[in-house]
Order: sequence, then structure tokens, then C-alpha cells
Amino acid sequence: MLEIVIILSEIALGVSIFGYLFSVIKEGVDIVNEEVHISSKRVTQQIVDDLDYKVFRLGKTRLMIGDEIKIYLKDKKLIRGIVVGARKKTNALCIVTEKDEVMELKIASIKKLKVITKYGKLF
Repeated sequence: MLEIVIILSEIALGVSIFGYLFSVIKEGVDIVNEEVHISSKRVTQQIVDDLDYKVFRLGKTRLMIGDEIKIYLKDKKLIRGIVVGARKKTNALCIVTEKDEVMELKIASIKKLKVITKYGKLF
């Protein structure tokens, strides 16, 4: 009985590792092909095309479309979301929040920014 549990746990471990590697490789291929999948009903190709930057630096932090970030605003609000891009004219960062809202935040209103996950990175 113990041998069956060990074999099943080894199989489950192998399948989970394979699935994780497969998903990371797929994200890497999407980045090479310049495709990013954002699970949002409000983000359209028109919104992405209207943005000036998809990969940019904000201070010392390099951001790219698809990165998940936490933003601490100067008025003590916390916003979590996924980076869509940035606009040069309005000097704003465009993100999709957890509530599926597209927001443009002025760079001047950001107190601190923290990257939670980078899109397409293994580690």
C-alpha cells in the first residue's frame, strides 16, 4: 500500500514539473513572437496599439507588458494589477486591475512600485 502511494506521488510530482515547464516555455515563445495573453475582457488590441511603450523603465525598475505589479500611491492607496503599457504624452502607466478595470496612473502619483511576477520568466 505504501509503495502505491509513493509511486502515485512521484507521478504527480513529474506531471506538475512538466506542466510548469511547459507553461513557462509557452510564455517564452509568446514573448519571442511578441504576443502577450492578458486575461481581461476590457483590454482590446486597440488599447494596446494606442500605448507608446510596451517595454520601459520606471526609475530603476524595468517593466514589460504582462508583468504583475503592486503600486503604492502617494495618497496611501494600494493597487495591484498587470502592466499593459505606458503613454509618453500624458506620462502615465496603464494597468489592468484585479477587478478587470483599465486604469491610467500618472507617474507623479506613484510613491512606490513593486514587481510581483515578471511575465515569461522561469525564476
